[in-house]
This record gives sequence, C-alpha cells and structure tokens, in this order.
Amino acid sequence: MPQPDRVYDQIVALSTLLHLDAVLGAERASPYLAAGGLWQHWTDATPYLLRDPQKYRQVVDQLCSFASECSELLAGTEPRN
Repeated sequence: MPQPDRVYDQIVALSTLLHLDAVLGAERASPYLAAGGLWQHWTDATPYLLRDPQKYRQVVDQLCSFASECSELLAGTEPRN
C-alpha cells in the first residue's frame, strides 16, 4: 500500500482481505484501515475515486459466491466412478 502508483490493485487486495476476514472470522485488515494506517496514507496520496473498500468487498463477495456455485454445478456433472 505504500505505493500510490499501484492504483489498479490496492482496492482489490484490501477488499479481498476484508472478504477473507468475514469468511474466516479474522481481523487481518484492521491494521490497514485504522486511522492513520496504510489505507488512509494510500488514499491521501492517490486520486483514486473509490475510497471505501467495504463497497468493493461486496463485489468480491459476489464473485466468490459465483465461483462457488459454478464449482458445485461442475462437481455435479462429473462422471462418477
């Protein structure tokens, strides 16, 4: 996160970490989101419009749900031995 030129992946990385925290009951994203933390420093240094990783986390949640449903469907179509 200390690299403001990495606009393309920081929101995705933190949002994915928030998703994993929700799934696993962890708090790994908390230090990044604390006042004065790396997320605040990164957003202060970038012109990026999306500042709330929780909003993008919803997209990550939906993508993971879709992938899970697809894998369940595919598992049901595999031939059984």
